[in-house]
Amino acid sequence: MANSITYEARPDLPFLQMNNSLTSVFIGVLALAASSLAATRRHCQLASWIAARDQGVYGLGTVGFDVSEMPWEIENFVEDRSFLLRAIATAKAKDGWRGLGYEPKEEWLTPCLDKFQVLLAAFAPADIRAGATNREGLWSAPQFERCRAHGLIRHAHGCPICNGA
Repeated sequence: MANSITYEARPDLPFLQMNNSLTSVFIGVLALAASSLAATRRHCQLASWIAARDQGVYGLGTVGFDVSEMPWEIENFVEDRSFLLRAIATAKAKDGWRGLGYEPKEEWLTPCLDKFQVLLAAFAPADIRAGATNREGLWSAPQFERCRAHGLIRHAHGCPICNGA
């Protein structure tokens, strides 16, 4: 099983496909990075949405998505995308990796972060899908708690790093 991140409206762009282990690492480092940068409620929502792609809750091979399904807000699109691109850069700089308890294979993870960056950089507001994915309210919690062990902003069922352990 695998997880894919796509931009279906732009089939000319390469999609991202990861095995389940790499997906867990990808989501973990991206959630850590986004959480470390989150300075507003909106940033916390985006960090929590990333954390909610948690295979420990949904099962292996079930957390892929299309970038159009992300919780974009038209009025905040430029800032949302900028925040997510900064989170990718922060993840690539290994910010927060020490909190994982293991050293990710950089040669596997960095190309995934690079592909995700390409998809987000190319993403256009016209491609936003109405009713962005929010499985059972996972990322729309009224308050954003941080995982005590990892410091990342949790989703409704916890931390993707703790849940995957």
